[in-house]
Amino acid sequence: MAQPKGSENTAYKHGFAPRGKRLAIYWRWRHMIDRCHVATHKDYPRYGALGLTVCDRWRWGEDGQSGFTCWMQDMGPIPFKGASIERKRNAEGYTPDNCIWASSRQQANNRKSNRFVTARGQTMTVAQWARLVGLSRAALRYRLEQGADPEEAIFKIPNHGVKLKSIKASIK
Repeated sequence: MAQPKGSENTAYKHGFAPRGKRLAIYWRWRHMIDRCHVATHKDYPRYGALGLTVCDRWRWGEDGQSGFTCWMQDMGPIPFKGASIERKRNAEGYTPDNCIWASSRQQANNRKSNRFVTARGQTMTVAQWARLVGLSRAALRYRLEQGADPEEAIFKIPNHGVKLKSIKASIK
């Protein structure tokens, strides 16, 4: 829940807000707490309702410091534009050992709805494989839905629709 303005508001007590203005990083912290602990938040059904929580240190603070200040000490400033909080292990809540800053592409690879495909001993999402071999996600997804073996779907390219021609893709 949003806090009222004033001396009790951690957005003003932590010292990171110039002239009492809330920074983008404050809102990253605030929304993390709200989606896990405020039942009326729009994202609560996907976080708090599933049992995900924010650790007490980040939520309430410790040793006389606010939760926001503790979170800032553990996470540091936003490292690049568009960075957001990523949980390494999706089944666990927000804690110092489970959170990192991540890009939107990294976040997209960590969704429950992703389809993972294993080929040549490596497992990646359809989008990651498509980027690696230069196919569109839609083309790769279509091949897989038509029953193609993952190796064939990923590493063969059509030759004008008549034959499949092998391509070489380096896997790191």
